[in-house]
Amino acid sequence: MRCHCCLKETENDFCRSCSQRLFSKANFSAMLKFTLPSIAQGTNQNTRRISISGAQAKYSLRIKSKELEPTDNNGTYILKPSTNMQFRLFADMPANEHITMQMAKQIFKLNVAESALLQFTTGEYTYLTKRFDIRSDGSKILQEDLAQTAGLSSDANGSNFKYESLSYEEIAYILKQHVSASPIAIEQFFKVLLFNYLVCNGDAHIKNFSIYSPHQDGVYELTPAYDLINTSLHADDFRTALDLFKDEENYNGKFFKDNGFYGASDFLEFARRIGIVEKRAQKFILDITAHIPEMDEMLDKSFLSDEAKVLYKERIRDRAKALSL
Repeated sequence: MRCHCCLKETENDFCRSCSQRLFSKANFSAMLKFTLPSIAQGTNQNTRRISISGAQAKYSLRIKSKELEPTDNNGTYILKPSTNMQFRLFADMPANEHITMQMAKQIFKLNVAESALLQFTTGEYTYLTKRFDIRSDGSKILQEDLAQTAGLSSDANGSNFKYESLSYEEIAYILKQHVSASPIAIEQFFKVLLFNYLVCNGDAHIKNFSIYSPHQDGVYELTPAYDLINTSLHADDFRTALDLFKDEENYNGKFFKDNGFYGASDFLEFARRIGIVEKRAQKFILDITAHIPEMDEMLDKSFLSDEAKVLYKERIRDRAKALSL
């Protein structure tokens, strides 16, 4: 038995600490009491979808009578089943996001949203994340993604705005303007970008970065990271969702020019532009490429299929090579 959150050996679906942290209850079950069709349609036949992000529908859940149930209001969890069969290894998408989030948290010590892997009564895995914008008393924390902060929308900026409107360099400038302890947030942002590059997350677009004010209204900080997934297992996409630099068309870094994709020298230049001291940036890059054996070990323990495990390991080695100093 492996904990459906941290993947450590346990006699139950969740180890005691993960069960308490995620659900405030001991021995919580990873088996849902409903099937995917039953949440895809409510009693009035309306889709209970709270948002669409790429290939995955999202559903709102809450705990009632010691069990998770779908809800239209006051949800404290988000469920992301795999429903889009046009993608390669689509059934692995929930386990992919789960293991990617756990590696970010456990190996790289990144601040990420709490998550777990659950199962429907029909056996399919589904990804669950706990909302970090809801307090324990049910009150809502002020939060907005960086597209909202920048005043961007599909109506004003086109249907592909979340990929085309800003570069990562420009996102860093927005963080500097709106986050109180911006030097800390900038370093957190840089480390998440490096991690996304290593794990082949080509969908880290503008709306996948947010700020919130958990302690005092109007005093913003970077939210925990979310939507971390190895997209290369499922689709042929770009190495990054956004350009690194605001002047990408005129950028002439040698590694980038020679290879057509980013390497360590490009990330060092990016760090310089957003105000991170070179030695610290070098340290972050060295650290991001120093844990491949630990990642292999966690991938072996994951709920991914054997094919997905092999591909995941191959892809991160390729990215680690590009990030080599």
